[in-house]
Amino acid sequence: MTKETLLFALDAERLKASGESITVPEDRDATFIVGGPGETIQIGKVVRIEPRSSALCLETAKGERFWFSYDLILGLQLRSAKSAKEQGAGFAR
Repeated sequence: MTKETLLFALDAERLKASGESITVPEDRDATFIVGGPGETIQIGKVVRIEPRSSALCLETAKGERFWFSYDLILGLQLRSAKSAKEQGAGFAR
């Protein structure tokens, strides 16, 4: 994903930059899919996104900070935090 594509997607979801970072509101849940051929990981519960010139920094709700080059970003999932909590762990009652 290019920086321009990422910024377009965030803008389409009405997530705007405040200074050098973009804060994900509490009512939204953001997950980034990152990786290359053969292996991908998901970075969930992203609360702040810092799109720098040649790298992207993702900060999670746990305070973890991950740095990636834009070409490693494969996708972005945004949904309401309410629907994420309702989904649960996949077990039915």
